[in-house]
Amino acid sequence: MDSQSASTRLHLIATAERLFAEHGINAVSMRRIATDAGQRNDNAVQYHFGSKQGLVDAVFEHRQVPIDVRRTALIDGFDREGRGSDPYAITEAFVLPLAELLEAAPGGSWYLRFCVQAAYTLHPDVATLTLNDLEARPGTRGLARLRERAGEVLAAEDMPAPLGLQRWWHFTGFLAHSLADREARLHTGGLRELGSTELFLSGLIDTGAAVLNAPCRPSTLALAEGRAGAAVHAG
Repeated sequence: MDSQSASTRLHLIATAERLFAEHGINAVSMRRIATDAGQRNDNAVQYHFGSKQGLVDAVFEHRQVPIDVRRTALIDGFDREGRGSDPYAITEAFVLPLAELLEAAPGGSWYLRFCVQAAYTLHPDVATLTLNDLEARPGTRGLARLRERAGEVLAAEDMPAPLGLQRWWHFTGFLAHSLADREARLHTGGLRELGSTELFLSGLIDTGAAVLNAPCRPSTLALAEGRAGAAVHAG
């Protein structure tokens, strides 16, 4: 791929990320992306990516590969410190690479809102994002390691497997949506009530760790184990 083609491809990825984040994947046509990217050829997206799904995959790969490098370095560092399975370390390794992107991206970041949009897309040309889908993409080995560590934390609390899977979904969803909200507020200037970045991230990590650590009520355990009658009386 020559330098001009590579530059055009990156510009299309950046434009698509922004438009998808602002309007949703369903609402943005490939022609709109080409036009906003300054391409005279309306079929530029098809030429470079083949389809809308190919473009969505390219946005993920463009962002996730460097994020994964940073996340893996954090996990390895926590392992050397002997706290690789600590809920706070797991949460930090999830949050910090994404939070650093918010602060570093020229002109602001759109990636977190793009991720949230991708998770709720219902379109015949684009697959709805699931945890298994995300962890199968390039640049997600670190995320898979975190999921394994979180599973060990939850198993140590004797949490039934269905609840463990549910808890990981709550954990990642809460953190991703909170970061996406901050990303949006960075564009609108509505951050005063959330405090400084340092305070926001510290509180977010505390709360994320609490999601992993929160004990289950007896009634919830009963439901997970198929003891519906016991759940009624357990309260």
